[in-house]
Amino acid sequence: MLRKTIALAAAALLGAALLSTGTAQAGTTADSKRVVVYYQTQYVNGVYVSPKALTDNNTGVTNVLVGAIHLDPDVVHLNDDPPDAAKFTQMWADLHAMQAVGVKVSAFVGGAAQGSFQRLDTDFNTYYPRLKNLVTTYGLDGLDLDVEESMSQAGINRLIDQLTTDFGTGFIITLAPVAPALTGGGNLSGFNYETLERDRGAKIDWYNAQFYCGWGSMANTTGYDNIINRGLFTPAKVVAGVVTNSANCSGYVSLPTLKSTLGALVAKYPTFGGVDGWEYFNSDPGGTSAPWQWAREMTSAMSGSTGPVNLALNKAATGSAACATTEGPAKAVNGSVSGGNSDKFCSLAATKFLQVDLGSSQSLGSVEISHASAGGESASYNTRAFTLQTSTDASTWTTRATVTNNTAAVTTHALTGVTARYVRLNITTPTQGTDPAARIYELKVFA
Repeated sequence: MLRKTIALAAAALLGAALLSTGTAQAGTTADSKRVVVYYQTQYVNGVYVSPKALTDNNTGVTNVLVGAIHLDPDVVHLNDDPPDAAKFTQMWADLHAMQAVGVKVSAFVGGAAQGSFQRLDTDFNTYYPRLKNLVTTYGLDGLDLDVEESMSQAGINRLIDQLTTDFGTGFIITLAPVAPALTGGGNLSGFNYETLERDRGAKIDWYNAQFYCGWGSMANTTGYDNIINRGLFTPAKVVAGVVTNSANCSGYVSLPTLKSTLGALVAKYPTFGGVDGWEYFNSDPGGTSAPWQWAREMTSAMSGSTGPVNLALNKAATGSAACATTEGPAKAVNGSVSGGNSDKFCSLAATKFLQVDLGSSQSLGSVEISHASAGGESASYNTRAFTLQTSTDASTWTTRATVTNNTAAVTTHALTGVTARYVRLNITTPTQGTDPAARIYELKVFA
């Protein structure tokens, strides 16, 4: 995926680096409409980013690709460290928990850092056993071969053949070409993908085609159509790859446009292969605070649904005195954050709050709050500190969340096991600085 180049850690012998903990779990994903996330950034500013929120929030994710795996001289690295480094212990546990509920976990090999596939090409007997050991040690369901360096046609054929021999036809084998490589155009891999599909297509589950970083766009269906119209690759085998955040690479497509494109592809190709996102940790619309929301949005776009039901949508809302008559509490439950500065609840009152009446007591799952920058305003206006409360009678309140140092555009708060009719947001510090106005673009309540 035109991955960021990783500074490689000091070498250590593989025999000391890998501890056997299990066997590979064979399995296949659904035939089409996959939701695939690339998971390379496991830590942000020293804080672990768990992928498990993808299943905890029932996003519909089907595949997680963890990496990047590098076959370096005498050592295997997962980014900067051996895969069995202590920093990855919780990650592997979380990934295995996701496998237990049906998500398929593959490792992606290669990317921007060069050498892994050249070594497999020229010294297969030395480097392939290390890759095989990684699969068995961590119980991987598959491998994504992200070849962004020169590799021979015979070399990629041999690798795919050996993986199939060792792990069976249920083992998931995918590749990650730039999109033009599937129409005979630009290519980073050396070998020819059309030849590969003709020769080894029966052993390849699908292709995660990169429609970004100058290699295409998902702003419309044209690039995808070009691949399918060529007549070799079926829709079920072509997953549309996108960047999940404009900071990750060029070619970012806004969420409404991307969802429109995906809906059009599903309508045009009933066996559409799905979508993959590079990469997980900062995926919009949730950003670093709730990156799992991207997968949920992709699932809803491809299913034709609007996603989980927002219990607060257009329900009766009250709040502290509004900044203007056009910025009352109802604007925070109208289902929109894109209507400009007037599409929000704003308050300058000394005691600031927003309250929604769900109409009856209901079992709740989570609350999602869209702050100022979710609506296009400066991130300096995002709510800094607040509490979230619930009640069955609007008289007795229970505090469910206390936030003191938020900077995110969107925050999500679990309410598992809570039954309530009323949800109340109390704002104690309205912005990141001295601006006194509270700005809440949307408050959503999910079962």
